[in-house]
Amino acid sequence: MKKKLTILLFSLIGCSVISNAQYYEDALRFSNANYGLGSTARMQAVGGAQIALGGDISSAVSNPAGLGFYNKSVFVFTPSLDFVNANTEYGIFRSDGVERHGSEETFKNNFNFANIGTVINFNKGRFTDDKFKGGSLAISLSRNNTFHLDRTYEGPNGYNSIVDNILQGAGNIPVDDLSELGYAAYDQFLITPTQNGYGAFVGGYPIQRETIKEQGSHYQLNMAWGGNYDDIFYFGGGMGVQILNYRQERFYEEFDFLQGGSDLDSLNAIFIDDEISVRGSGINFNAGAIFRPAPFLTIGASYTSPSFMSLDEESFIDLEADWDAGTTYTEEVDGEQVTYDLANINPYQSDLFVNQYRLRTPSKVGVGAALFVGKSGFLSGDLEFVDYSRANLNSDDFSTSVDNDIINETYESVMNVRVGGEYRFDNFRLRAGYAYFPDPVKDSGLSDRENITFGFGYRTFDYFIDFAVVSSNQQRQAVPYFIDNDQPAATSDINNTTVSVSFGFNF
Repeated sequence: MKKKLTILLFSLIGCSVISNAQYYEDALRFSNANYGLGSTARMQAVGGAQIALGGDISSAVSNPAGLGFYNKSVFVFTPSLDFVNANTEYGIFRSDGVERHGSEETFKNNFNFANIGTVINFNKGRFTDDKFKGGSLAISLSRNNTFHLDRTYEGPNGYNSIVDNILQGAGNIPVDDLSELGYAAYDQFLITPTQNGYGAFVGGYPIQRETIKEQGSHYQLNMAWGGNYDDIFYFGGGMGVQILNYRQERFYEEFDFLQGGSDLDSLNAIFIDDEISVRGSGINFNAGAIFRPAPFLTIGASYTSPSFMSLDEESFIDLEADWDAGTTYTEEVDGEQVTYDLANINPYQSDLFVNQYRLRTPSKVGVGAALFVGKSGFLSGDLEFVDYSRANLNSDDFSTSVDNDIINETYESVMNVRVGGEYRFDNFRLRAGYAYFPDPVKDSGLSDRENITFGFGYRTFDYFIDFAVVSSNQQRQAVPYFIDNDQPAATSDINNTTVSVSFGFNF
């Protein structure tokens, strides 16, 4: 059994930070793919509402039937720039309300490619008498998700310390069976065995501070084909290969142990560095259809299978206790008194833990409709159904039963909504849209994610340029540890503004 700790667990689950129940976070994080992120600027600008639209390389992921609309080949690439701002407020959640202790703002930007690829057209020409008009093959690389985010919070906690959580988790467990964090605290003399379990040397309550840094990406290599039957019925299917790279660093510290204590407290600070990296790959399949019952209306439906992913994880934890000079501890070892100079002990460094596990993400079902107003433009809308409680973890290295129970009990199905439109005049296009993504965690109390989008484009017979801006707002929460009463927590209001430009060349 692997002994691993992620210092800050998902704050909505009432389980101890010492437990092995932690991979449920990965199940949500890596299942929460959004094909709108990997769309062309044209589709991003209309809110990602593309299930009933065609003639765009983004259809390879959203609905491969849309590839059947092509009557020529194209090469497209879409560079993007993300501007991420996080305003994080720290507080103590007490039974009589929340004590708020200020907020800190962080900013990060990230350059990436939303997509790059080509569509090769194999149709039979515009004037063929055949009902089956041919089809198009798309090969592309698109972004499913991006993880670049920095958050920082700080505030006084006059009620508890992470040492209280360590004591709560240690109970009467023998030293050699403690969790990694528990053993690190024992190594640094933060806790010590007693006749009734463990005791602590901390004499007061601290100021707490943490910085959480996330980076990485989730891309998908797509191969899809879409066909055209009589310009009325379009159908297609495809395969996606997942490529995932994720890294998280959490720097947690407690200092100034004077809240409710005394100036005689000899502990100056606690520093914890917890890092984890996950790399993996996987595969999924998709299929879809678009029906044109009237020249001005298209109706689409798509299905994306679960992604079957294999993930490799590496992690470690470092803990250092900073004691006043001259602080000592004496104990009896093999009948002799041994005195330790706590100010000169080496920091605790864990081994590098290597783990493998498998994740099955939930499937997705989407339906959409598009209304065309002559040659002046269109209005489009999508509904997408995802049941996040269907995610499942499995490993030969450790038990995933607790994590899967949390997934089933805590996550729920959601209906994502996307709407948008385009107005055309000559070669120019104006676009706008909106997307709504409900929080998949039951009764979280956090706001749902919303996207407001707009953009414009210029198109000729040989090439096109599209520009899009997507403003996304959501909330996320983190806790340094779980405690029975007076829970410390930090809530972040996150705004991500994405600017994308698509360059396309027809051939």
